[in-house]
Amino acid sequence: MIFGSLSIDGGVIHTHRDSYLIKGLSVISVRRPFLPTGLLIAASIGGFGLAYGDLLHPGERIIIALIALAALGGGWTLGQLQLLSRDLRGSELSGAIYGSYGHLNRLRRQIVAAKHGDRPEGAA
Repeated sequence: MIFGSLSIDGGVIHTHRDSYLIKGLSVISVRRPFLPTGLLIAASIGGFGLAYGDLLHPGERIIIALIALAALGGGWTLGQLQLLSRDLRGSELSGAIYGSYGHLNRLRRQIVAAKHGDRPEGAA
């Protein structure tokens, strides 16, 4: 799952906003930018649930646990693909694409393979 689009066509990467020459990219990275926020929300809500658990109804405890798990799962699952180039240093055109971490990591491997000239079989 990707929010936006990304396709590799020859030596060019086309995103939903920009196109990049693969040979000009210096860093292709996938990160989990929402993991610290998800951990903070999960810990806060979990702490609240533990502190006031004796005052909460069972349904409320379940809702608190589900919200904490959703925050933690969302932070773990969502990723960001960044395409950085020396030419783009300091600009907004660094190409951030959001989506599931696993899918973006597979795309990162395809981009690196295309940069080195060996296209994998499942390349887009």
